[in-house]
Parts: sequence; C-alpha cells; structure tokens
Amino acid sequence: MPIVCGTDLSELSHEALRAAIAIASRRGDREVHLVHVLDDEIAHDASDATLTKLVDTARDRLEADAARLAAGTDVTVRTDVLVGRSHDALLALAETEDAELLVVTSKGHGNSPLRRLGGVSERIAAAATVPVLVVRDAEPLVAWARGERALRVLVGVDDSAACQGALQLVKSIRRVGPVDVVVGHVYFPDEAYRRYGLKNTSMVEATPELERLLTRDLTRRLGDVPGSGEIVVRPRLGVGRVGDHMLELADAEHVDLVVVGTHRKAGLRRLSSVSSLILHDAKQSVVVVPLSPDSAVDEVPVFRVAVVATDRSAFGNLAVPYGYTLVGDRGEVHLIHVVEDEGAAEDAEVVAELLELAPPSRMGVTTRAHVVHGDDPARTIAETAERLGADVVVVASHGRSGISRALVGSVADKLMRACKRPVLVLRPVA
Repeated sequence: MPIVCGTDLSELSHEALRAAIAIASRRGDREVHLVHVLDDEIAHDASDATLTKLVDTARDRLEADAARLAAGTDVTVRTDVLVGRSHDALLALAETEDAELLVVTSKGHGNSPLRRLGGVSERIAAAATVPVLVVRDAEPLVAWARGERALRVLVGVDDSAACQGALQLVKSIRRVGPVDVVVGHVYFPDEAYRRYGLKNTSMVEATPELERLLTRDLTRRLGDVPGSGEIVVRPRLGVGRVGDHMLELADAEHVDLVVVGTHRKAGLRRLSSVSSLILHDAKQSVVVVPLSPDSAVDEVPVFRVAVVATDRSAFGNLAVPYGYTLVGDRGEVHLIHVVEDEGAAEDAEVVAELLELAPPSRMGVTTRAHVVHGDDPARTIAETAERLGADVVVVASHGRSGISRALVGSVADKLMRACKRPVLVLRPVA
C-alpha cells in the first residue's frame, strides 16, 4: 500500500515529499505517489491549449522535485497531475490507491475559529479514511529514516475508541525504527476522582494516588509495544480545553510528532474537535488517525485481574469460580462485598469468609478480599473495579427478585451501565 503525497508545488510542500520519502525508505517501500491537483475552476475557464500547458508545466515541476528529493534513496516517486478540488481529489486517490498514509503540509490558518474550516489540510484530515500526516518540519523524520536519531512522538490517549488507531500507528512506526513515545492524557479532577471513588481533595493540583492510578491504566491501555525507545506516561491535569494541554505537553516534551485519533467531523462540529485544534496550532508535525473498523482489532485482550462482587449468598458466591477461570493460573482475583455501614470488626470477619471462597485448585492465583462501603452498590463496585485495575468484573444476579440489597438484579443492570470494564453477569439456570 503506497504513501500518497499531495503538493501545491510550493517550497513548503517540499517538506511533505521529503517526509514521505523518508518514511517510505525506512519502511522499505519502493514507491511514493506524488500528486498535484489543478483547481477545477481554473481548469474550467482555461482553453484546451492553456489547460494542456498548465498540466505539462505542473508535471515537469513534479518530476524535477521528485528526482531531486529522492536522489540517493531506493524510493521511486510516481507523479500525477489531477484536476478537481484539492481535498476531494486527494481523498479519492488515497482511497483508490488503498494508501496507507496521506502526506500534506500546512502553515495553519490564523486565530479565527471560522477560518479553520477552510484549510485544505484540515479538510483532508477531517474526512480521510486513512491516517494523514501534516508536515511542519521534515528534518526529524529524515534524520530518523537515516538512523541518526530516535523519533520522539506524543500520542494522545483517552477513554474513547478513537485513540486506538493512533496507538496502532505508533506501534507500527516503532516496528521499523527507534521511537521515544510520550503517552499524553488530559484528565479533569472531578471526573477522575469520581471514577476511582477517591475523595476530591483539589481541583487544581494533582495527587500522587490519582496520578498513580491514571499512569497504571494508561500503561495498560498502551499494551505491548514493539521496537526500541523510551516510553513515558504523562497524565496532565486539565483546566480548559484538552487540545491546549496537549499542545503544552508537546512543547514541554520536545516531541517531533504528535499523533491523535479522531472521530470524523464536519463543519462547525469540527471547531470543538481536539484533533482539529492540535492540527491547527501545533508547532510539530501531526498525524491524524481516523476511527476505522480495523482500529478495534489490535491485540487479543487478556484478563489478568478480576473483581468478583458477591452478596455472600449461596447464589452470589457462584460468581467466584468464574473470576478464577477468567484470569487463568497466575492472575489476580479480588473478592468484594458491599455494605452501607462502617464496621471494622465485622469487616475483618467478612474478609476471612471471602478468602475461604477461593478454590484450592487455583493456588497460583493471588486472592485478595475487600469489604467496601457505599450506599450505591453498583457505583461502589464500579469505582472499586477502577481503583483495583480490574480487567473484568463478575457478578451473579437473580434478576429483579434478588434477595439482597447489596446485589440485586437491578444493581447488576446499573453496574453494566456504570462500569467501564467488561462485566460478566451470571443468571440462574432455568
């Protein structure tokens, strides 16, 4: 699958071609497809002779640029001159060619939000079905391709599916060369404290416990990363726009490239897009990776930590063995019981009772028991699962006729809505 590079024949657009050739060379690709699009309005008003001259002139320029910039590499640059609207023509060509990457350049478009709608590079990035690299400076990519240095990349990560494609792209880059990865995540304190069930101590200062939990979960979200290079995780407390914090982080970490995932948006909806803000204002080159059906297919998830909630009834305890089944022979199972009232002495007795539920045949599994206090069982279980870093939550439910207030069917239903982790709900055998 080739790399498609768009050019307007300006000096700035040479940066896009340099970057495209460098990436292709490092990946072992043999070809880059260089394209210039003549505006259809100009073509419509031109005579046949004039149009032919315009096309020939553009083609000569393309071939000259290609020969000069590809000299000394193993990459062949194929050139084309198309007629149409620039963004539409490039997007159509990328799809027809089954391109893996579309490379363009951009200076940005001023500070007016409404002017951001008109940039060709932003239109391409907003509508593309393939990753779009918007080049500001090709030199770091060229040096990386030559093996002179590692590439330093910031990848934005959040809880949405949109960032999955960005993570996959970063991993693919590391497969062909050394990349230092900075995992950036902007969080808002009220949401983060609520997610983990922690006491909100400050809206403007990060707490070590909260950032430890965020770093743990971001590291897990990143998954296994091939190749060589440093990997650092940077949760960043947010006040204001997420995009602004990502730009500050990119500058502070001295990255060469910012990689962000995006839900494709159009028109005014794009003004609030984090990827649009970063693309417009970043000093660094930016890769925008669209959400696609393939983005969800990366690694087969492995359950290492299970949280099993039980009301200590005979039926509720039936969930316990399933937790051990899910984590295998060397995982970790947390057995939890939710109560409303504080009672340290009784809690110790309940913990001992929970530990006795561990199957003797799974001695290799680490078992921990917890009594957690809260007046909303579903929310308490969800918060505890987040705090413990659960890969999966297991509960048993009688349905709406459940015998315990701690875990009735309606609570299981609420849990599935409240919990961000996979939830296995066991129903009675008919």
